[in-house]
Amino acid sequence: LKSKSEKAAKAACKLKRHEALWNLAFEAINSVDPIFASQYTAVAVTHNFVGSPHIDKQNCGPFYGFSVGDFEEGTGNIMVECSARTIAAVNTKNRMAKVDGRFPHWVGPYDSKADRYSLIYYRTEGEVDPIGPAIFDLPSASSCRHLADDKNGAFSSNIDK
Repeated sequence: LKSKSEKAAKAACKLKRHEALWNLAFEAINSVDPIFASQYTAVAVTHNFVGSPHIDKQNCGPFYGFSVGDFEEGTGNIMVECSARTIAAVNTKNRMAKVDGRFPHWVGPYDSKADRYSLIYYRTEGEVDPIGPAIFDLPSASSCRHLADDKNGAFSSNIDK
């Protein structure tokens, strides 16, 4: 097992190595939510991430996601289970979106030949926020359906903020 000082030294070295990216990531989130920008504790940087539905049990509150790349618009969304019968597709392509990762979520499908880069800003220290809502820019009723209303058992709701 590594000691806390070894972990801290490794983290400091990693931060120094990626300082330019960290600073740009900070500028991006600070332009959208300065309060959150002063509180987040980590940024996950991914390339072509594909994962199964999961819950971020270590998170103390919502996260922000942002993605870029040559993947098609309307694909590669953050899919969020808002309730047992409602799933939202949150569009993060070229925009920030706020999601509570303590609800089941995953990255929706996109062309595996395309590139999708993402930044996920989250907080694992400090006061724990109350859970919910699952998504923060709620879709309009016309762009949202419950699973029972769809023969295929899914729906898509793009959140374009």
